[in-house]
Amino acid sequence: MFVVSALVAFWIVLSPLAANDPSDVFSVSSVAVDSRARSTSEARSRGLQAGQIDALDQLFRRLVPKDYYNQLPNLSVEDTIDLVRDFSVANERSSSTRYLADLTVRFWPDSVRSALRFANVPFSETQSKPIVVIPVYQASVVTEPTLWQNPNPWRDAWFEIPVANGLVPRQLPYGDLRDLTTLQSSDAVARDHLILRQLARRYDADDAVVVLASLVGGTGSESVYVTLYFTRSGKEYRVEASAIPGQTWSDLFVAAAIQSWAVVEDEWKRESMLQFGVSGQITAVVPLAKLEDWLIVKRKLAQAPLIDRFELQAMTRDRAQVTVYYLGDESQLKLAMAQLDLTLVKQQETWVIENQVQENLSFSEQPDRAVSEVNRSSSDPSALFGVDQIKTQAAR
Repeated sequence: MFVVSALVAFWIVLSPLAANDPSDVFSVSSVAVDSRARSTSEARSRGLQAGQIDALDQLFRRLVPKDYYNQLPNLSVEDTIDLVRDFSVANERSSSTRYLADLTVRFWPDSVRSALRFANVPFSETQSKPIVVIPVYQASVVTEPTLWQNPNPWRDAWFEIPVANGLVPRQLPYGDLRDLTTLQSSDAVARDHLILRQLARRYDADDAVVVLASLVGGTGSESVYVTLYFTRSGKEYRVEASAIPGQTWSDLFVAAAIQSWAVVEDEWKRESMLQFGVSGQITAVVPLAKLEDWLIVKRKLAQAPLIDRFELQAMTRDRAQVTVYYLGDESQLKLAMAQLDLTLVKQQETWVIENQVQENLSFSEQPDRAVSEVNRSSSDPSALFGVDQIKTQAAR
């Protein structure tokens, strides 16, 4: 008989956090543990250890493109545990010889980066904005493509695959009246950029990917042939999922959808891959309406993995000047900043960083009122504060 722990979820290692932050790239949740041993305590100990090893493997595969899986570091148990910052347990059940639970494991980011760099494995840690998947189904070359109409087993399959827990959030269209009037199957097949981007904007998405699936092959050798088209980059990929004995049609479409989504995730990893051998720096102007605007941009710059560091050079009442040191090239920097709703554009030989989404500061980020008053009461609108003074003010 299994005993369900009265403590449903708890932190094993000292941690100030009470719940898993889904936006944490270096956190892996829902790691299933099922361990057997001669006693409950031994089964639990083995299970928790195996769960942490499994979580690290999942994290590596989240960050690393599929082509480099065979180069992933093979760490010892001790080295793996050293990478773990803390973990929590949920749905804990046990018998005299068996232990089951679900783990959430948090890793030390710098330690994970070092392990991958030491193994010379390229990786990305930039989380993408959502990508809208548009599943178009064409049963044969003589039938019309289907998007919103039923039956569409290809669209159904996308609702069956596991929730995306990688760097790319997956968004499927609602298929409501607004979607139906915005995009027709013919628009998707024709790759109408204007309409596809309009649909993506509805879901605050970075990209729309048209996944066109067709059935090919004769009886007993059927395959689902998929063409993926990325609206933002214009890139095209192809996937083929072949049926296996005993597999249902539904399972075949699900397998094709899983393979297709892996292509989407890999494309993002390649685009946003950290290039430690390539770096640069730019000095940019940040337009400001108030001091809070700078604090929001500052917070977002600190969240971009490609940005090694940034330095505030000067500030006036209506602008800040900042130098950004980054890994990779300018196109990667722009892409990483765009995921945080920051635009980086060059205007008359001057780089400009703008925040595209207005946000409220948390209580801890609120600037001192006196600082705001000093800025508002300055008699010279173009007066430049010194760097040290600005850093002191922004830290308040």
